[in-house]
Amino acid sequence: MNTHQKPERLILVDGHAVAFDSWFSSGEEDVIPGFIHMLAGVVKRHDPAGLIITFDPPPPTFRHYLYPDYKANRPMPPEEFLEECEELYELLESKGITVSRVPGFEADDLLGTLNAKASEAGMETIIYTCDLDILQLLDENTTVEVFSQYWPLRTFDVESAIRRFGGIRPANIPDLKALMGDRSDNLPGVPGIGEKSATAVLAETTDLETLYEDVEIVTRIGIRGAKRITRLLTEHMEDAFLMKKLTTIVRDVSTGVQLPDRCISASEIKAIRTN
Repeated sequence: MNTHQKPERLILVDGHAVAFDSWFSSGEEDVIPGFIHMLAGVVKRHDPAGLIITFDPPPPTFRHYLYPDYKANRPMPPEEFLEECEELYELLESKGITVSRVPGFEADDLLGTLNAKASEAGMETIIYTCDLDILQLLDENTTVEVFSQYWPLRTFDVESAIRRFGGIRPANIPDLKALMGDRSDNLPGVPGIGEKSATAVLAETTDLETLYEDVEIVTRIGIRGAKRITRLLTEHMEDAFLMKKLTTIVRDVSTGVQLPDRCISASEIKAIRTN
């Protein structure tokens, strides 16, 4: 056996997020052309052995049941966009591209589950998304490409993600968000604790579980405003753990999807627009 043989590569695409970006970049008119152009580019660039695209189901998800105000600050997507997404989903499926959508779980959770399966299978994974929250899935076999019409493509591995989050490791991004909150998802975190304090606390304790085993560590490590921070952490312990559950990507969803062993070519994907 050739131990130096490169592992097979799997591309996972955050379909809902990329479709939304395509919708706005087209002037809120047409999702499909921009999405297909993006997809052909990704496949041409990476030549994967497999490709899976994940989509959000209609709400609610399990996060809405845990926290009814989850994403309550976001307006409902336009009906035209939802119709375009459904058309896109059916079109991709009809062309033999593996797509996945599971009631109660977001596209992120499907990405996390499929990435875990790929890792177990010894595959290299590249996740294509518009959402930095996906960086929590990074490991030595996973790369994340973050796409948006507003900036050049950004590629993250473990080390660059650590730099992006001030020393916090990818697996502990949910702990950071649990403390500082996430405005985009309408999650308050622990009131009164911002990014700077949350990062300083986690630099010493790594995660919420370790922090709450000995919350007085905040005082011993000399963080500014330690007395106030300790009080807030103690008062809002249940909130902090709820926030962590909400911001943690699930990795064991029953998707019913097998890892594909074939990916259609970039030229076949480009032809979708004209067929």
